[in-house]
Amino acid sequence: MGELILEIFGTVTGLLYVWLEIKHRRSMWVVGIVMSVCYIVVFGVEALYASMGLYVYYLGMSLYGWFKWGAKTQQRQQQQQQQQQHQQQQLKPDPSPDPNLDHSPDFTPDPNPERKPVHIDVSTAWVAAGLLAVGFGGVWAVLRFLTDHPAPAMDAAITILNMVATWLLTRSIVEQWLLLAVANILAIILYAHTGLWFTTGLYTVYLIASVIGYINWRRKI
Repeated sequence: MGELILEIFGTVTGLLYVWLEIKHRRSMWVVGIVMSVCYIVVFGVEALYASMGLYVYYLGMSLYGWFKWGAKTQQRQQQQQQQQQHQQQQLKPDPSPDPNLDHSPDFTPDPNPERKPVHIDVSTAWVAAGLLAVGFGGVWAVLRFLTDHPAPAMDAAITILNMVATWLLTRSIVEQWLLLAVANILAIILYAHTGLWFTTGLYTVYLIASVIGYINWRRKI
């Protein structure tokens, strides 16, 4: 009963997390911390060790993402304040104004100083590809030979795809949604087979959100 309650609560917080992620809001990281704790317990009970480890990783990355996005947001706000101060100084009355100069304001503060999405660059893409290959091989080997895991290859793929996608997310890279879409398809299959129906429903929503999020983030670039 306790596991079911945690799964339901994890599902609810997961839905909130993905909505905030689509909206590109920093508060998603706080929700991610709560969701991670719930699923660490749920997957541990079901012996889905890679998925459990994934949420341990999520927990750490949620803390990292909160501080990283906060630092970037603060930096942008400071830049806007400096630009505003500079503009105000330019608009102060000049005792001998030049009629040929345009003294109208040319700076409009950004109403949303959150960190902006970006496309992945070549070097980051190569790093991500390397992490996917090495990570999958390592996790699969551990699950295959050191545990009683029922589906080591699929769980390893889900775990590594999500881990690399979350790493890209902390850098606000739009292509993270593509990795998540593949991971969500595999997760739906695995968790349905395991009988975690609330979690299966959550990852179905995640799959839809991956498409919506990708489109929404591209529009913000």
